[in-house]
Formats: sequence, C-alpha cells, structure tokens
Amino acid sequence: MDTIQTFGCPCCGASLAYDGAAESLHCASCGNDFSVETLKQTDKADKDAAGGSAYDWTQYRQRSFDQAESGELCTYTCPSCAAEITGTAAMGATVCPYCGNAAVVRKKFEGAARPDYVIPFKIDKKTAVSCFENACKKAPFLPDTFKDRRKIEEMSGLYVPFWMFDCVCSAAITYRGERVSAWSDSNYNYVKTDHYKMYRNGNIDFANLPVDASRKADDTFMDSLEPYDFSAAMDFNTAYLAGYLADKYDVSVEECIPRANERVKNSTEAAFASTVTGYTGVRTESSKIGFSDSKIRYSLLPVWVLNIAYEGEMYKYAINGQTGKVVGRFPVCKKKRNVYFAKVFGIGAAVMAVLAVLYLFL
Repeated sequence: MDTIQTFGCPCCGASLAYDGAAESLHCASCGNDFSVETLKQTDKADKDAAGGSAYDWTQYRQRSFDQAESGELCTYTCPSCAAEITGTAAMGATVCPYCGNAAVVRKKFEGAARPDYVIPFKIDKKTAVSCFENACKKAPFLPDTFKDRRKIEEMSGLYVPFWMFDCVCSAAITYRGERVSAWSDSNYNYVKTDHYKMYRNGNIDFANLPVDASRKADDTFMDSLEPYDFSAAMDFNTAYLAGYLADKYDVSVEECIPRANERVKNSTEAAFASTVTGYTGVRTESSKIGFSDSKIRYSLLPVWVLNIAYEGEMYKYAINGQTGKVVGRFPVCKKKRNVYFAKVFGIGAAVMAVLAVLYLFL
C-alpha cells in the first residue's frame, strides 16, 4: 500500500494517508475515509467561510420638508420629559405620548428630516381601546384603574420614527455536527458518536428591516410590536399626520447600524442553522457574512401609546396601529389576589372539614 500524508482529517484533525488501492484518504485516528474531491470541497468551504464579516450600508441622504409642508406642521414640546413631537397646526390640546404630561407646549415647526414613507393608521382609537380592553381581560387580578374607560381613551396615536434597512445578505457557514447512538448486549453498553462537517452558503434578501430611531421609545416594545405589513406603506404626505402626532428621529442612522447588523446576522445564521437537522448536536465552526445592494430609508410607523400611573409607577403600553397587537406589562392588585386565595383556601378548608366528619361517621 502506497501512502502519502497530504491532508488533515476534517473530522478529528489528524493526518490522513492516501490509500492508492481505495483511491481515498484514510484517517487512522477516527477511521473515516475521504475522496480527494470531498477534501477539495471541504477546503473550499473553509476558505469561503474564513475571514471577518463585512457590513457596508449605502450612506443615507436626508430629505427636507418644503415650505408648504412646514406651514402645515407645529412642534409640541413636553417640559416634563423633553420630548419633541410633530403634529398638524389644526391639532387642539394634546398630551405627551411618552410620559402622559398634559402641559405640552406648542411652538412653530422647526427643521426635521422628511420621511421617505409612512404606514398609515389602520385601526382608529375606538378599535385600539377595544384591543387594550381585551388584553386586560387576560391579566389576572388587574387593578380597577386599568379598566377605567376614561383613562384608556387618553391614549395617543403616534407615528414612531424608524430606519428601514434593505440588503442582499451573502453568507458562508460551516458547522460541526454529531450523531450519538447507543445500544447494549448481554455484556456491555455501547455508545457511538459520529462526527460530521456541514457547509451552507447562499443569499437572503432583507426588505424593510426596522430599527427604532427614537431614544424615548422603548426598543423592546417597538421590536415586540412587529410585524408590520409594508405593502401598505405610502410615500410620505403630511395629510397622514392629521389627528396624530409624529416623533422626530433623534437616533442617527449611524447609531442604528450596529443593531441592523446584529438583526441581519442573527436572522441569517438562524435561517441557515434551520437547514442543519437530524443531528444530536450542532455548533457553528466559522461564519462569514456580507451585504450587497444595501439601501436605507426613513419611515414612520403607527403606534397607539397609553400611560397609566399606579402606586407611584407609570405603566406604559404600545398598540400596533396597523394590527392591534398590544405590548406592555400589567400589574397585580394585591388586595384582589389575597381575597381570591382566601376564598380558595376557605372553600378548601370547608371541604376538608366535611370529609373529616363523613370519615368519623363511616
């Protein structure tokens, strides 16, 4: 047998020896055999997945409101939380959607970036109130304050600013997988572990990947409100602001890019990993991700916002203005909870007492 050591084993890393008779390379360490073509493919996969990922977004060019549009708008400033929001000049009294303060100061509209597009509100306040009330029904021991219709109707319709990211993501990822099998005979228990190396590459298109562009909006809330139907997005027009408020972005696109990179990377890796199935365990060995055809746009998405104060704490809620999805944390009324468990305990004690009496007489 002629042997020439040429490659490292893809499974265990030990040296391979070429078996001329079998026309393959054999690993004496783990017992695997590989064809030359397989090793060429493995080597190419390692090179494709090696190196750092490259994230390159096209620079965003800000648009401005024209003079006619600016004349239709006003800026509303909250002296409590310093929020600056935009609304039409025809709006009457309003409250701050972020902190609930009613003393909002109206002043002349000042420069802000003009959005590229907007998703208009699909559900009105009446429907949004109904969505919130349905969510309240699922919250146990909810304080009565959260069922007060007058308080709930204080919710505000707010267009929240988002940076939207489009790109074609190219990825090359290698994995290590294991399959563990076990069996027994009359003498021994056996465990066999098979090792595999997998390679995946391909492209995933991302369209309208949203990243919240307001420091005042809770990122977790905004992420939880997804998804939005972007087929309903319209070119921006100030007419869509009639009766609603609109926040101005105060997180630059440069600041949002790391979150966009993370979302693209995590989504891509999750999509690729979902194709590696049938193994006892899988781990990523190397990953290389890059973008092309990138595009960034500025948009406004519809959110109904509600603030309810309870026992010294402000509870904040957000409702998707397109789907009615409700996001927020509900408190527990301790009095209601204690009364409930006292009743349950009392009923249980009474049942046990009856059973004890029956037992004595039987």
